[in-house]
Amino acid sequence: MIKIFPVTLRINTVLEHLRTPLIRNGYALIISTGITSLLGLIYWTIAARVYATENVGLNSTVISAMLFLSGMAQLNLQETMVRFIPQAGKQTLRLVLSTYAIVIFLSTLVGLIFCLGISIWSPALSFLAESSAAIAWFVFALVAQGIFVIQDSVLMGLRQALWIPFENTISSILKILLLIGLLAAFPLNGIFISWTVSVALVILPVSYLIFRHLIPTYSHNAPVQASGLSLRQISKYVAGNYVVALLANMSTALMPILIIQFVGPTANGHFYIAWVLASSLQVAVANMATSLTVEGSASQENLEEHKRKAMIGIARIVLPLTVIIILGAPLILEIMGPGYRENSTVLMQLLAISALPNIYNMVRVALARVQNRIYTVVFIYAANAAMVLGLSIIFLPHFGITGVGLAWVISQTLIAIVLSTLPKLKRTDTTLEKES
Repeated sequence: MIKIFPVTLRINTVLEHLRTPLIRNGYALIISTGITSLLGLIYWTIAARVYATENVGLNSTVISAMLFLSGMAQLNLQETMVRFIPQAGKQTLRLVLSTYAIVIFLSTLVGLIFCLGISIWSPALSFLAESSAAIAWFVFALVAQGIFVIQDSVLMGLRQALWIPFENTISSILKILLLIGLLAAFPLNGIFISWTVSVALVILPVSYLIFRHLIPTYSHNAPVQASGLSLRQISKYVAGNYVVALLANMSTALMPILIIQFVGPTANGHFYIAWVLASSLQVAVANMATSLTVEGSASQENLEEHKRKAMIGIARIVLPLTVIIILGAPLILEIMGPGYRENSTVLMQLLAISALPNIYNMVRVALARVQNRIYTVVFIYAANAAMVLGLSIIFLPHFGITGVGLAWVISQTLIAIVLSTLPKLKRTDTTLEKES
């Protein structure tokens, strides 16, 4: 009994830790990222092995362009869902339906404009507009991607993030199966097709779950006083965060387009594989920060405690994974092929290192969102976009794709230093609350 008691005590401590909504939902998102990253490793390993490197580069550029345009069409409404669903109460269904309608309309509009002017925006991707069927497929992909992102944010806002790992796992498995199945019929664009079809197949059952079960239950249990949102309040938040979304997309989704213009599609194939694997660390950080935004919005009086728990939760996951990626990058990339190990190892290691200062930066972003200090969020993302893209343009001709990793390390480190030293930005949460 003496030996069993400490074990039982530790188990109870862990269970109590996981009962905290901040930690439970944050870990659910991180687990989702881990599963998606593992299956993504399998997906891109197969793609690298069976598709030509040039085609990997072209398809990854199309996917990046789609993600960038989808980000434009979403108006960063995913952050609005995370921020305001905890306060929407009886208005939740109306808020979510309005968001779906806006995203579908804007995704269609943005997709058509991009395809019709593709010779101006990105001549290297002109094959996307070679027929009406190709245009229709790209627009469909934009709409599906937009809904996919929004519904994840709805699940987070409803405090139902535990569904997200299941959703993303099914989508990733379908993506792998389609990648293999489409190789013979679509050797040039099978990667992009597998990506879009898997997303489309998943959004239907998840949307049914959200609208048929989760939202009615959430609205029924919400107190009447929770329904206190105004259009002006939401519009102000959306306007500021839309700028943030564009800046965030610029530093990520535009990079493959930049690389393909500077050093070609083969180099972009080498870049994209390393980026997909290493960026999972930054996604894990962002996931816990998102959970911090949800819980902080629901109970701002406990913001300091939420911040502390978020920092600890992130560090426990990200620090060991960073070490694993830094040490294991050559072996991981060897699975893809010798060309990937030779050209992508240092890049992958640098991208992993950049996730460490990003922990501090994303927690500051989450706190700023809770307190509606949008200018701080804009500052962080604007500085990162400017430095990552600007330094990459300088470094690419001299260091190749490794220069992109160097740009990320410099950018994230300098932003963390600025945030921790500037008196105007380094204010206590108490001061922030008084100003909001």
